[in-house]
Amino acid sequence: QKVVELQVWVGVGSRDEPEGKEGIAHLFEHMLFKGTKRRGVGEIARTVESAGGEINAYTSMDHTVYHITIAKDFFETGLDVLADAVLNSTFDRGELKREKLVVVEEIHRGKDNPSRVFSREMFKASFAVHPYGRTVIGTPESVGSVSRSDMVRFHSAWYGSGNMKLVVVGGVEAQQVFALAETLFGEAVPGTGVREEVEEPPRSGLRTFGVTMDTEPARLAITFPIGNLTDPETPVLDLMSTILSTGRSSRFPVHLRDEGIVHSAWSYAYTPRDPGLFVLGAACAQDRVGDALTGIVRELARLQTELVSDEELDRARDQVVTDKLFSKEAVEGQAREIGYMALTLDDVRFNDRYYSRLQSVEAGDIRSAARRLFSSDNAVVGFMTKDAATRPDEGEINRLLAETLKPLDARVATDGAPIYRSTLPNGITLMVREDHTLPIVALRTGVLGGNRYETEENQGIFNLMAHLLTRGTEQHSGQEMARMLDEMSASLGGFSGRNSLGVTARFLARDAEKGFSLVNEVLTGAVFPESEVELFRERIIGAIRAQKDNMTSFSLDLFRRTLFREHPYRFPVMGTEESVAALTAQDLRALYRAVVQPEGMVISVSGDITVAQAYRLVVEKFGDMDGAPYDPGPLPVEVPTSGVVSDRVKRDDKAQTHIVLGYPGPTLSDDDLDTLQVLNAVLAGQGGRLFTRLRDEQSLAYSVFSFVAPGLDPGYVAFGIGISPQREEEAMDGFLEQIRLLRDEPVTEEELARARKYLVGSHMIGLQTLLSRADELLFPVLYGQDLERALAYGNRIRSVTAEQVQAAALKYLD
Repeated sequence: QKVVELQVWVGVGSRDEPEGKEGIAHLFEHMLFKGTKRRGVGEIARTVESAGGEINAYTSMDHTVYHITIAKDFFETGLDVLADAVLNSTFDRGELKREKLVVVEEIHRGKDNPSRVFSREMFKASFAVHPYGRTVIGTPESVGSVSRSDMVRFHSAWYGSGNMKLVVVGGVEAQQVFALAETLFGEAVPGTGVREEVEEPPRSGLRTFGVTMDTEPARLAITFPIGNLTDPETPVLDLMSTILSTGRSSRFPVHLRDEGIVHSAWSYAYTPRDPGLFVLGAACAQDRVGDALTGIVRELARLQTELVSDEELDRARDQVVTDKLFSKEAVEGQAREIGYMALTLDDVRFNDRYYSRLQSVEAGDIRSAARRLFSSDNAVVGFMTKDAATRPDEGEINRLLAETLKPLDARVATDGAPIYRSTLPNGITLMVREDHTLPIVALRTGVLGGNRYETEENQGIFNLMAHLLTRGTEQHSGQEMARMLDEMSASLGGFSGRNSLGVTARFLARDAEKGFSLVNEVLTGAVFPESEVELFRERIIGAIRAQKDNMTSFSLDLFRRTLFREHPYRFPVMGTEESVAALTAQDLRALYRAVVQPEGMVISVSGDITVAQAYRLVVEKFGDMDGAPYDPGPLPVEVPTSGVVSDRVKRDDKAQTHIVLGYPGPTLSDDDLDTLQVLNAVLAGQGGRLFTRLRDEQSLAYSVFSFVAPGLDPGYVAFGIGISPQREEEAMDGFLEQIRLLRDEPVTEEELARARKYLVGSHMIGLQTLLSRADELLFPVLYGQDLERALAYGNRIRSVTAEQVQAAALKYLD
């Protein structure tokens, strides 16, 4: 393992904040990166990124976590920075003032996000007394009231030796970790904070809440009170939620989504340190919220009256275990599990008991839990709609729950692996990389396609096609295929983007034969049933409407339409409401048959499989494919424009202005691409120029970004920010100032070194999963690039010079 994850878990969260200072725990997370006795403002992030690492933090209701992912060669640097940040922050008054402005912008951004608004209201309604009902981020008023002395007191109270856990996972020796930790953390003193135990009173009747917001789709939620993580019933509830909503053959997708009642539906057991919630929810059309609620309640009633089948229970058990196994592919996931168990329970072996209980759960346990849990007296029900008149009233909800649910009487209840490449006689290229660390196989197969090959009339067709690939084949219906996948605890789906179309699969090594067979079945026999096309057309149209609430995506779509006047890159990946509505099953079948041909297809396999086994399976399953290569005809040529081209859309329903500024950019094969990525790394990241100048110094926004988006044809370089409308001119001036600096003088050697190490380190971190390692082989080969050069990413990035960065700025940022 060449990557190390470093995490410090602190036993304080939003539930522990003083009254009137809500949001201080989250603000604290921000301020710990704003300088220590040894490191100035911005130096913490720069030090980590200069070592090729990533540093971040997050705050929950129960804890705050600071984490660094870094190559093992720089482990000591990462741990030194982490210890310095959590123990020695100075809480500079000027930085605190600026950071509070940034957090207020983050709060405003959250108000523009319907999902966050609805979730916040759900927790507020579900916890009448317990501080879990608070928002983690606080309010503008509470955050604004926090002083430096408040921060110092909070640090003394909670950031003590008895309230923190250090977790290290990766390619370092334990004794090395212990020795360095003793040096760096040995002088930490105990904190003075004492967590107040608060008990949420029992619910004594239905509670409802409603949010009126101009958003698509409508949303609904139902919550019931449950125990905490250690409650013996927690494994039962995890299995129950899996039976309801995990996997395409689970009950909600089959009985609600596939019937067109909802766009999506979900359930989960929220089990924090204190008693939590069993949450059920759905997204649906505005006029279907009543139907969606009825559908969910009826599924709960089934759990109360019918025993789940042995098949469902065994499948759910496998899925719960497999999901936890997949979550450990990357070191961050491994460390997160250890940290949570260590801090919340002081027991890193808790999962042993959990899995033992999970294996012993019977169908009767599921039914008994449903009878204890689901009743109108226990329920909180809420809706988010455009019009309050479309929501059922409290009386209707109460009648539905009382008449449908049948609860018990409440008184009764309590690397470096070699790469193999071969081309089959029919033109398929096979790439294999063995990795026997975990019993998992990842497979990705791709052909040229996607947004690049769409027209004004059929834009969005590849995205719709990708969604429908597993919804029915010549051999199996969509439900039959979903059941097979769930029984294997496997995943299989289509993907499409700007330049490609394909199928992604991940399965256990023992199921390799079945996995390859299912991928072949989709590639050669997808039928795009009329009923599924109609269902997904409406679902995607709903998603297109909903995207107007994601202001970053909305702004980037507007930017691409402004930049590209002829090329298909101007089209949104999902298409438009009009183009998607016009697509037919016949259109999909015809294009799919034309595009998915063996000549030029690439199959990339990574994981617990031998080269010989992979080659045998590909020849056996795909060797008979034949057909002529797809010829889309000449693509439109984008003629560069001169001068500045701009567009503006006014949105009176939003609190912020979102700006995207950009330029025509490179192709995936351009020699300039590496240089532009280094240039962008100088600008981006917490230690980059944009973050330092526009966010830290000017407090313009919570987030500011830049990125390079190459394509098979020339792409673009973009800069983006979300700010208060009154500060648009400042934001534009800030971007242009940084662009002029790049053009006028070379970047410093320190910045160059940081950028190069950051890119190389991020690249290494990004290759932790088997699927990412399959992608590393697939896309260069699919796009006709030099694979050896593509795999030498680190060497290429390290060779970029300051003079090349300045030349690229002059060439592209004109």
